[in-house]
Amino acid sequence: MLFKIIFFFGIYFCFCRKYPIYDKIEQSKKSKNKKTIDLVSYDDYVDYIKKYDYVIAYFHSDWCEECEQFIPILDEASTYKIINKKWKILKIDCAMNSHICMNLGVDQYPNSEIYVKKELVSVELPTDLVPLLELLYKLSTNPIVKIKSKEEFFKKYGYYSPIVEIEKNIEKEEKKEVKKTKNEEEEEEEKEEKKSDEEKEDEDLLGCITKIANTDFIQTFYFGLTETKDYKEKIVFDNDNFPITYLWDGICQNAIDFLNANKYPLLSQVDKYLLKELDEDPRILVTLVTFPDNKKINYFINSMLKKLAFDNRKYIFGYVNYTEDPEVFDNYFKIELNSTDEIQLVINDFEDRSYYLHKPVFNVENQTEKEIFDEMKILLLNITNLNFETGSRFQDFINYIGLNKMNTTKQIIVIVVLILICLGCVYFFGNPEDLDDDLYEYEEEVDPNEKAKST
Repeated sequence: MLFKIIFFFGIYFCFCRKYPIYDKIEQSKKSKNKKTIDLVSYDDYVDYIKKYDYVIAYFHSDWCEECEQFIPILDEASTYKIINKKWKILKIDCAMNSHICMNLGVDQYPNSEIYVKKELVSVELPTDLVPLLELLYKLSTNPIVKIKSKEEFFKKYGYYSPIVEIEKNIEKEEKKEVKKTKNEEEEEEEKEEKKSDEEKEDEDLLGCITKIANTDFIQTFYFGLTETKDYKEKIVFDNDNFPITYLWDGICQNAIDFLNANKYPLLSQVDKYLLKELDEDPRILVTLVTFPDNKKINYFINSMLKKLAFDNRKYIFGYVNYTEDPEVFDNYFKIELNSTDEIQLVINDFEDRSYYLHKPVFNVENQTEKEIFDEMKILLLNITNLNFETGSRFQDFINYIGLNKMNTTKQIIVIVVLILICLGCVYFFGNPEDLDDDLYEYEEEVDPNEKAKST
C-alpha cells in the first residue's frame, strides 16, 4: 500500500519534462509596470545587442492579428523580476519603423530574434505565458551544473536531466579557464578553426558537452557534471533507477545522437506543446488518455507503463489527464471516456500524420494491470500492422503505398505509373459505343428551306 502511495505522489515529479526549478516561476515577484521597450532606431537595436547578454527582439505590425494576441503576453512576461533582471525585451513596430526591419531583412510578421551573450539563438518563442517564462529562464541560466550530490541535482532538475561523468578534475578545469589571457583565448580560437573535422571529433567529453549544451540542446537539457568513479567517461539518464548510458567514444556526434534519441523522458505528460513539438520533430507517441488520480491507474502508469517505455525507447510514452485536458487530441480525433476506470490507448505517428485509436478501451476494474500490459506489448510488437488512419481516405491511401516516405525520384515514378494505370483503365474498360449516335434518340434539326422544297 505504501509503495502505491509513493508512486501516487511521485508521478508528477519524476517523469514530467517540466523541470522542478520552474515550479515557482509563475508565482515569483512582479513589477507594477511592463518592462518591454519600444524601439524606433536601428542604432539603438545594435547597441542593445552589444551591451546586454540576453535580448529578445519581437517584430510586429499593426495588421498582424497574431502579433496583437502575443504582445500582451510578452508585456506580461516582462513584469516578472526573475526575467526582467536579465532580459531586455525589445518590440519593433515594422509599420511605424520600417527602416529597422528593412536593415535586418525582416519582412514577415510576427518574427523574433533571441540573442544569448551576443550570439543569435535559433529558438521559437512559445505563444503562452508559462512556457515563455520557462524558456527565458532556461536560456538565461547555465545549462551545465556541477553536482554536489545526485539527490540534490534531481530535486532541482528532475530525473529527466542527463548526468555527464568525466575523468578530469572539474575544479582544476574551471581554474584553468579563469587564468586564460586574451592572447591565449585568441590562440585557442585560431587553433580550433584550423582543426580538421576528424580532430574536432576527437575532443574530450567535457569540451563536447560544453559546446552542445549551449547550441544543440540550449533549450532542452540541464547537464549535471560529476567525476566518474569507474574511470569511464559517460552520459547517463537515470530515469529514476531505469538508467540509459552512453560510453564516451571520442566522437561528439555520437553523443549528440544519443541525446537526441533520449530527448524525451520515459513518461511525458502529453499536452498541446508536446504535440506541436512532435509536429516539427516527427516520432511515434504512445499515449494513455485516462484518470491518473485513480490509484490503480496511477500505479499502472508508474510501474507497467514505465517498464514498457524503457523496453521501447525508440517511442515516446506519455499520458493525458482526461479530467484536466480532455480536448488535447481534438485536432486529430475526439475521445470520450465514461468512467474513471477507463484507459484509452492512442498511438500517433507524426511522420505520417496518422493515428491508431485502440478499441475497446481498457478498464482497470475488468482487467488486471498485467493483462493491459501484455496487450499493449503485443500491439507495439505488431505496430506496423495496426490500422493507422488520418481522417482522409486519400491520405490513408498515400500512407498505405508509402508515397510520403519515398524520395522525390521514386515519388515521381509512382505518380507517373498511377497516371498510366488510370489512362489504361479508361482505354481498356471504357465503352467506345458510348458515343455512338444510333444509341441515342433525338431528332435532327431540318433547315426550313429544305423542308419547303421537299413539299
